[in-house]
Amino acid sequence: MPVRGGKISAVMAAVMLVLVAGCGDGNSAGTDAKAETPAPATPKAPADLKDLLTNPHDDASKDEVLTFDFKQVAEKSLLAPPKGMAFTPDSCVNYVTIGDAAGTPLQTAAPATIAGLNGFMQFNTASPVGKDHNLGHDNFFAHFVVELPEGPKLDAMHKAATACNNGDITLDGKTPGKLSNVNFETPSLAGAEVKGLVQRITFPPQKDAAGTKILETYYGGVEPNGGIDRFKHIVMVVMGNVLYYGIVTDIETANKMAANFHRLATARGIV
Repeated sequence: MPVRGGKISAVMAAVMLVLVAGCGDGNSAGTDAKAETPAPATPKAPADLKDLLTNPHDDASKDEVLTFDFKQVAEKSLLAPPKGMAFTPDSCVNYVTIGDAAGTPLQTAAPATIAGLNGFMQFNTASPVGKDHNLGHDNFFAHFVVELPEGPKLDAMHKAATACNNGDITLDGKTPGKLSNVNFETPSLAGAEVKGLVQRITFPPQKDAAGTKILETYYGGVEPNGGIDRFKHIVMVVMGNVLYYGIVTDIETANKMAANFHRLATARGIV
């Protein structure tokens, strides 16, 4: 049976409607067409940070090494300075920030904030981590790796640390000393930002036995002159949104720690 002209027009109109509705270009669809709502972005999976921390000592047989995730770090307050130690200005020690707009220091962030971060901390039992006294600092290492979703601001952290070139430290509110952070040049690492610090803590010889006893309690002993003069070397490495922080007594091991992390992170695909 012949198809009347009106029916042909209706069929063609329906076909054109289907074609226009399937077009991804809103302009081609005419003024009444609406752009498709984009699908929500898939949340980025946490970086795989496990096993990125490794003992830097050539002879690891003398070390008892402990490793904790950041939930345990928060529970055990492992980022907090020893009780009885006070620093002025605060940035002498609290210069590592979590990357937020407020510049919240990692060490003083709320425990729930620290626990929610994707990270791991490792240290040997010779380190001062988690201790209140006997901070001898002999043959120790400590380091952590953490993913900061808003991005580590390494230049700002380094600048804040080195602004403390004549800071103050007090033990038990009685014994004053000095603390300073200065830059040291680290080897460059491909695809990474790297900064180094030398931290020095000094206490003068004490005038009485009580002052000497406080130094001995905190540091396990004093220098031949009765004072304290201790150096620590710190390396910070940023790859993508991941921050590595290592602290040790000597510059050679500090650089080795940074290189070890960089090698392992590169192999893991962190960029």
